[in-house]
Amino acid sequence: MSNEKKTKDSLYTLIPLDEFKAVLGVDDREDKLARFCLVTATLTIEQYCKRRFLRKKYFERIEFYGDLFVPLREYPVKSINSEQLTMNN
Repeated sequence: MSNEKKTKDSLYTLIPLDEFKAVLGVDDREDKLARFCLVTATLTIEQYCKRRFLRKKYFERIEFYGDLFVPLREYPVKSINSEQLTMNN
């Protein structure tokens, strides 16, 4: 697999690069610029909304006081794989 193919597959974006270029009507000559704009737009949107949109694993340490509501930073949550209770005396 070439380095260019690896880079295309590992972009952190909300939509695929090919779809983005089709919407803008740009060709492969402007691939670097389109990639930069797409990644920058994705990060700007997430920064504005103060959350991440792409699915991945997160690890959080939260203070929990026994409420029914657990305040997580990222949502929606697909599953919780582990929890640990630490008692402070």
